[in-house]
Amino acid sequence: MQQIFDAAFPPGRLNYWKSALTGHLADEVIEASVEYARKLPSPFTVILFAELHGAYSRVGKTETAYFHRDLQYDAIVLSGWTDPADTQRNIGWTRELFAAWEPHLARAAYVNDLGDEGEDRARSAYGGNYARLVALKTKYDPTNLFRMNQNIRPTV
Repeated sequence: MQQIFDAAFPPGRLNYWKSALTGHLADEVIEASVEYARKLPSPFTVILFAELHGAYSRVGKTETAYFHRDLQYDAIVLSGWTDPADTQRNIGWTRELFAAWEPHLARAAYVNDLGDEGEDRARSAYGGNYARLVALKTKYDPTNLFRMNQNIRPTV
């Protein structure tokens, strides 16, 4: 499963994505998706909604680092392109669509779907588990050696 999308991201292809979780797909999210799908900036760009259910939702919110098991959908916009001259157009399109979605989505994310979006977005991925994870990071990695991901900073 970890390699299922590898073919969609070959070496050399540029990409940018945004995503957030939601408990339901609001009409406004669907309408914005249809509107923006009519003007995709690249043939390598997709809008998708991953439905999360089954065993995933039967694990308690505090049993793992992942907190948002009650949110059923991951709304994702993945932009891909090959010409660096198209970078701003593709990133702009992605940000505009996400901005249209954002008021209708939870302030929650799946950490592996985040890019370099700042500490608040990383924090949103862990929800109510964040404080516990900071305590663990402080205990086991007080120097923040493992920081090349969506970082949880140890308490200084």
